[in-house]
Amino acid sequence: MAQIVGLVALSHSPFWDLSFDVSGPGSEFVRGVESARNLIAEQEPDALVIFGPDHFRNFFYDVLPPFCIGVEKITGFGDYGSPKGAIPSAEALGREIHAAVSGQDFDPAFSLNMGVDHGISQPYAALDQGRSTPVVAVMVNAGGAPRPSFRRCYDFGRAVGDAIRASSNAGRVMILGSGGLSHWVAPVSEDNPQTPAEIRDYVINGRERVVEYSAMRDASLAARKSEAVDGKVNPEWDRWFLDTLASGDMEPLLSMDSEEVERQAGNGAHEVRAWLSAIGAWGGGVEVMAYEPVPQWVTGMGCIAGR
Repeated sequence: MAQIVGLVALSHSPFWDLSFDVSGPGSEFVRGVESARNLIAEQEPDALVIFGPDHFRNFFYDVLPPFCIGVEKITGFGDYGSPKGAIPSAEALGREIHAAVSGQDFDPAFSLNMGVDHGISQPYAALDQGRSTPVVAVMVNAGGAPRPSFRRCYDFGRAVGDAIRASSNAGRVMILGSGGLSHWVAPVSEDNPQTPAEIRDYVINGRERVVEYSAMRDASLAARKSEAVDGKVNPEWDRWFLDTLASGDMEPLLSMDSEEVERQAGNGAHEVRAWLSAIGAWGGGVEVMAYEPVPQWVTGMGCIAGR
C-alpha cells in the first residue's frame, strides 16, 4: 500500500523566475517555498501527484475536460521560461488513479501524451530542482467556464487520495497543488463578453497557433517587466482563504460561488480549485508557510504545507 507523506500548495507566477535569491517583493513567499522544498526533500517521495491548471497552451475549447490525468508521456510547454521538454512520469500510479476514480463516479480525461504549462511545471521545478521525481500530472480546469465546482474539485481530490493509498506501485507520494491566489488576468473564457473576438477564436481553434500565441504572451510579459507594471491583488481575500484552510473548516471554501470569487479575487483566483483538489487528496490539516501580496508579480503569493 502506498503512503501519502505530505502536501504543498503554492501560487505560481510568470514573473517569478524560480530564483531563491530574491530580495524585496516576493522574498517572504520564496522563503516559505524553500521551507516547503526542504520538507519534500526530507520525505524522499517516490512520486509527486501535481494538481494544476492549464492556460490554453495544451487544452482548448474544442474539447475542454474538467479534469485530465496524464499517465504516460508528460511534456512541459516552456511558456514564460518554465521548464520545456520531458517530465518523468509515474505511469503505473497514474493508470491506477484513473481506473480507481473512474469507479467512484468521476470521469476525468485520460492522456498518454499530456502537455503541461507553467501551471504545473513551475511548481515541479521549484520544489524538485533536480526534476527527477516521477510525476502524475492532473489538470484541473480553471481557465474558462464551465469549471468544476469547488466542492467537486475537493471531492475529486479525495477520490485521487483514496486511489493513491490503495496503490500497490507508488510507495511514498507527495501531493502538490498550484494556482492562485487573487489576481486579475486578461479575459479568455468563451462566455465572457469582455474576451476579445480574436482571443475567443484562439481558445476554441488555437491548437495550430499555440506557439505564436505563447510567444506573444511572453513578449507582453517582458514589456510589463520593463515598464514595472503592477497587477491587482486582494490581500484581504487571500488571507481569509488561507486562514479558513488552516482552520480545518472546509465548508466555507467548498460552498464558494464562482462569480463572487471572481468579483473579489479576480478571474485568476479560479485556480484555487487545484489547491482544493490537492487538499482533498491529502486529507489532513495544513499550515500556512508564507503569504505575500506581490503586485509586481501580479498575484497574491501563498504557500501551505501539510505534514
